[in-house]
Amino acid sequence: MPDGKKREKRKAKRAAKRRLKEVAVPEPAEPAELQGVVLGGELLLRAADGTVYASERDDRGALVAVGRWEAGAVVPLPKAVSSSEAAGGATGEARQPSVPHPVPQPLAFSAAEDDHCETAPEAYAHIVSLLRLVARKRGVPPEELRIWDPYYCNGAVARHLAALGFPHVHNANEDFYARLDSGDLPEHDVLLTNPPYTHPHPERLLAHCAASGTPWLALMPNWVYTKDYYWAALGRSHGTADTQPFYIAPRKRYNYWTPRGRRSDLTSGGAKAKTHGHTNAALGIRTSPFVSFWYCGGFGPALRKRVTPPEGCVLCWSTEELPPGVLSESDPRRKVWGGGGADTRNVIGGRSLGRSNGGGKRQKSGGADQH
Repeated sequence: MPDGKKREKRKAKRAAKRRLKEVAVPEPAEPAELQGVVLGGELLLRAADGTVYASERDDRGALVAVGRWEAGAVVPLPKAVSSSEAAGGATGEARQPSVPHPVPQPLAFSAAEDDHCETAPEAYAHIVSLLRLVARKRGVPPEELRIWDPYYCNGAVARHLAALGFPHVHNANEDFYARLDSGDLPEHDVLLTNPPYTHPHPERLLAHCAASGTPWLALMPNWVYTKDYYWAALGRSHGTADTQPFYIAPRKRYNYWTPRGRRSDLTSGGAKAKTHGHTNAALGIRTSPFVSFWYCGGFGPALRKRVTPPEGCVLCWSTEELPPGVLSESDPRRKVWGGGGADTRNVIGGRSLGRSNGGGKRQKSGGADQH
């Protein structure tokens, strides 16, 4: 290339760079000074103008505003839902939230600290098709489907399901068992929950679900189906293939998120502060204590025939069809499969598994890897 053309090319590049600088939007100025404030075991940063920021920056390295400081407390900022977020909810995709989670408030019931974990957005995305089936059966659009999660942690279920197109969620800071005893239950079309895993919560939940006659979905550890109380709690649901629970097993192991400030052993210097995964201002502290999957029941024969494997998951009509990577350690089949594989984070790996269609031919499971 002649020298003149090279010079012209270099000049054009420099001119293009100057134009980019001229139209670049300057980054907003950050506060000159921030004061650390600890609320509920969580470190927050307070600016002189009263704006309160999360202690962690976002993916771009910018401060994340979470609220305003008023009368010695943090007033959370309202969440604005953009048109793109609304469109994403309609497609059933799991979007990672960008707004920090609310500061945890005192619970209205007693709870073990080990149970303070919330479900990841992708786990809810896997059951969108099931929720839409229930809505169609009820004759209502998805946005009017009444969902009840009786176990409260910090309200993430309502935020995640709203982002997926299901805004009508009852998940209140209240005692589930007190409501059961009173008989005053919120009106709902489906019960959906990630219950506390300590005894006796799974057993009490299953007993209620079996007696309710309402579709239910419970995200629980893989060892629940091996417990003596499992089929005993479900009672008559063990009767026929059409009334048994079915299972949605993810191809990639689910993580959970503990809201910052909910567990004292995860705060700075706590016993487990160094053993749990990375933190996210919107979700909390990542952990994955158990292999888990969705236990689903109360759908009835008509709805069951319309259930298909969600993308990224395997649909199992019985515990006998569970893939080796999600089997409980007490399941004798783990020995046959060599312990369920060396890497249980990818719970199915590359192995092709079939599914029955509820009494007919066997078909391949659908979807690609996810979580």
